[in-house]
Amino acid sequence: MAWYRRTSLLVVLLCFSTIFAQDNTCSAMVTQALTVVQEVCAPTGRNQACYGNISIQATPRADVANFSFEQQGDLVDVATVQTLRLRALDQAQNVWGVAMLKLQADLPDTLPGQNVTFLLFGDVQLENAVDPNATGALLQVTASASVNILSQATANGAASGSLAGGEVTIANGRSAASDWLRVRIPETDSYGWVSAAAVSVAGDAGTLNVVDSLDSNIPFTPMQAFYFQTGVGGSSSLACTQAPADGMLIQTPQGVGHINLRANDVDIRLGSTAYVRATPNGQFTVNVLEGQGEVRAFGRTVLVPAGARVNIPVDENMQASGEPDDPEPYEESFFENLPVDILPEEIEIAEAIDEDELAALEADFEAELDARDDPLFDDADDADFSADEEADLSDADSEDFGDAGGDDLGADTGGDFGGDAGGDTGGDFGGDGGGEG
Repeated sequence: MAWYRRTSLLVVLLCFSTIFAQDNTCSAMVTQALTVVQEVCAPTGRNQACYGNISIQATPRADVANFSFEQQGDLVDVATVQTLRLRALDQAQNVWGVAMLKLQADLPDTLPGQNVTFLLFGDVQLENAVDPNATGALLQVTASASVNILSQATANGAASGSLAGGEVTIANGRSAASDWLRVRIPETDSYGWVSAAAVSVAGDAGTLNVVDSLDSNIPFTPMQAFYFQTGVGGSSSLACTQAPADGMLIQTPQGVGHINLRANDVDIRLGSTAYVRATPNGQFTVNVLEGQGEVRAFGRTVLVPAGARVNIPVDENMQASGEPDDPEPYEESFFENLPVDILPEEIEIAEAIDEDELAALEADFEAELDARDDPLFDDADDADFSADEEADLSDADSEDFGDAGGDDLGADTGGDFGGDAGGDTGGDFGGDGGGEG
């Protein structure tokens, strides 16, 4: 019996030693991979994607030639990318896909050093949902004096908002004669028109798209709209306790207010750092690690403060299939190994928010929405996908992730990723949500 106990103890010790050795090996592999990503992706510029760590498979858009994204440090313009597929952590093969993207989103062209950062890691799939032919310039403008923002490019247009003298906003279009500029109304995501003579422009106004004053379509910049999917259950965390669960970190630059993204037909307004995950026929989860965000789908907008998360249901094509759930405190332990240290802005992950504090913030936010003259993501004023963008998301142009991955990336992972995008791919920029999906 003593012999049996000693043998059993030896087996247990060997098992713990093996697990400890595996964790040590895994920890070293993750640390080395992230160190390499910091080094090779340092030169990444605006609207570029960087191959950080093996293995990543990239599919270019159909009309793109001379596309190379095969080894660490490779850079490509995100407008040329149709899909990215990252490999889950595999200690035996020493692979763990990591990619970094720097995006303009709706930041002005005159702030090229400030970008939105996407850091993808593990079993992640990303599909570009922006028509490259529909993008346009964004310029910063400053009001010379107090001026009304009008609903049309005419002095007879109704006032939709105003700019105070010295106030700064973004212009994304101009009249054919360049005498009127389409600008964002401060504190909203709506746009209106101001006389070009009433503002100073940082840059060449002639680079702005010529748009009809009645056209409400606001073009996205490269990869500002996308479909996103992660491995079920966080395969990296199952294989290695030192690795973060598969997902994506999104960080906006400091001092620029908020930016807007459309992910899986969900409109996200973000001025912070967030960690997102999404699984087919499951949930798209937005965790706000610092700052705050607003999330909208199917006509409902919710506030997500630091320390909270929100879940939005998605279907098999990764399209939003319902409105957001009520935000809730997140689980801090889930973020222990997130690679926030390699993001541009240093942050401290917030503690889980107190439920009473969260309830009070949500109540205040609901009252604020009700009180706004121009509600956030107003249906009449905010942007629809253009017809070209909807066409770009058709079955004919969308990648089937189940077939595109190749043998090294495993079996079919859920058919068309984004698929037909349901015709109306979210309606207004935060309008009625998932449309016909």
